Amino acid sequence: MKQKYLITLDDNTNQLSIKEYAVLERTYKYSNAATIEKNNFSFLYKETYDSDVIESAISEGKDKLISILRTQHMFPIESYINEMAESVIELYGPEQNQSVELVFDDKDLL
Repeated sequence: MKQKYLITLDDNTNQLSIKEYAVLERTYKYSNAATIEKNNFSFLYKETYDSDVIESAISEGKDKLISILRTQHMFPIESYINEMAESVIELYGPEQNQSVELVFDDKDLL
């Protein structure tokens, strides 16, 4: 399955949000993953976090941040959540980026 996470920092609401998308249509064995377009992703779930909680978790380390980012409804596998945590840390860094998009393909794990 191909998944996408859109991680957005909103300074106006003082919140971090993570939207999870996935390609739900069947892909064939020999299809090219590059042919999957943005509009083929279906929205699955959105999780919102208070920025103060995220900043506190970042100060305590990556493991603490991961424990905050994982919820009952959003529990990415270890390799995905590690990359997500690193991206969140960068969002709160000095460059002050507002969003990042991460795309994962389970085929890459094989």
